[in-house]
Amino acid sequence: MAENKTVVILDQASGYLQIDMLDALSKKYEKCVIIAGSIVERETKLSEDYKWHKIIKYDKSSSLKRIFTWFVATLQMFFIVLFKYRNARIIAITNPPSAPLVPYLLKVSYDVLVYDLYPDALVNFNYLSKEGWVHKMFIHFTKNIFKSANTIYTLTPELAKETSKYCGGKEIKVVPIWTNNEFFPQIDRSENLIFEKLGIPNDAFIICYSGNLGKTHPIEKLVELANAFKNESDFYFLIIGGGHKYDLINKLIEDLKLTNIKLMPWQPIALLPHNMQVGNLNVVTLDEGAADLSIPSKTFNLLSVGKPILAICSKQSALSNLLTRSNCGQAYEATELNEIKNFIYNLQKDKENYTTYGENAKRASNHFTKENAIQFL
Repeated sequence: MAENKTVVILDQASGYLQIDMLDALSKKYEKCVIIAGSIVERETKLSEDYKWHKIIKYDKSSSLKRIFTWFVATLQMFFIVLFKYRNARIIAITNPPSAPLVPYLLKVSYDVLVYDLYPDALVNFNYLSKEGWVHKMFIHFTKNIFKSANTIYTLTPELAKETSKYCGGKEIKVVPIWTNNEFFPQIDRSENLIFEKLGIPNDAFIICYSGNLGKTHPIEKLVELANAFKNESDFYFLIIGGGHKYDLINKLIEDLKLTNIKLMPWQPIALLPHNMQVGNLNVVTLDEGAADLSIPSKTFNLLSVGKPILAICSKQSALSNLLTRSNCGQAYEATELNEIKNFIYNLQKDKENYTTYGENAKRASNHFTKENAIQFL
């Protein structure tokens, strides 16, 4: 097989972003391949022209299962590339964290796409000790992997700055995540399938979080907010998703005997536009330790929805900077409960301000389209 006629994406848990990448790459490469455990399809389906090598699915239900599935996925990626794609261009996404190690060890042509920065993320969430030998070994390999890569891509300028300490001066290309406005048409409450399940007054101001209830997300702050609003029937809180903190959130709601907040499990992907539009205010959360190490991808989908966004995160984070640049919402530290309450009050009362935030969000979404994927060519 001729060199550079094939491109291979390594990404254990994939979705619409990787499908859009393959669609863009197909303009240049005769054969497009993805090695992944799962691919969550939305409006765009994976073309039958692309080859999907299925490997073990990413399991984040516990630390042990997370590490085990990372390890197995890396081994599977290694042998598939070894026997089938030694002459291909490899794009290794940092999921699992060891995915970029595969093309590095095989000495093939590759790029790295940094979604989350390792080992920093593992240290910040207590998977690794900063003084341990594993951390030192991880840093050693990360520097060598980045040095040998043809191109290093990241999602934000903030993440690029953090990544640069491992790159030895190598240029880093920033390619923001994107959304698809066509997937998020305007849905009235009377037609919203999620709203039908809630059984609450049609005029309630709903504060909604829809997404991963992961270790890096301070979702419990929404329960604190609901508790602060428990005597105000005009406000209602909704959490949709699953993950590490699901049981914790459920227990907090039960212990506080709150009736103004509902926790719902993951909904079918077809209902995602309904999830995102059921609220008057959409919430994104990110732990302070992950401020410059990642940005929740759903943020860009929320821009498409065209409603104000509340971020609970560090004010020095990439997420906060995005909202500030776009003027489509506000970011608050997890400790600023009173400030968040006032923001919610103001949005409910000031219709003009509410509309401005929403229009700015929709306008900003036009800067984050799947045309970004062309930059991987």
